[in-house]
Amino acid sequence: MSIPKLQIQTTQARLGIVSRSAVQAIRQYKAEQTIEQPEADVSIQQRSGKLTIDQTKAWNNIGLKSIFTRTEETAAKAQQIWMDGISRTAQEGDELMRIENKGDPISAHAAQNAQFDFSMIPGGRPAFDLVDIQYEPAPASISIESNPPKIQAVKRAPELSYQPGKVEVNLEQHADIQIDWKV
Repeated sequence: MSIPKLQIQTTQARLGIVSRSAVQAIRQYKAEQTIEQPEADVSIQQRSGKLTIDQTKAWNNIGLKSIFTRTEETAAKAQQIWMDGISRTAQEGDELMRIENKGDPISAHAAQNAQFDFSMIPGGRPAFDLVDIQYEPAPASISIESNPPKIQAVKRAPELSYQPGKVEVNLEQHADIQIDWKV
């Protein structure tokens, strides 16, 4: 004996999905930028320095002396001659006191004093190391005024392009139920 059977067969629905991704493009151009740096304003001011040249020693070296220097030298030389004369007179007096000691001091003194001493020393040549040079620089006044840079920038907006994505859904297969009764 056969038992009746109920047979159910189902087919599921099948969906088809087709998707297209969104496309976005961004293009950014470089900004235009200019930078200009003006030169700083610099000012330097300085008074003239003080230059002192003393040639006195060089002139004295070649015999071109001032009246004051000549007077001092003549006075010093005269004092030395005077001191030498006092010394010579004292020595001659001592020799005359001892006239009894066999000798002829009077004729010796006359012969010695008959000589005339004239000595003149010519001046030397001027020497650069006898010239005193002094220089005192004056202080410098320096002022600096900086100028700020000039910056100019032109921005560029980005170019945007966008294509939206798309999703298409379709039913590729319908759902189906088949019921069969088998005896």
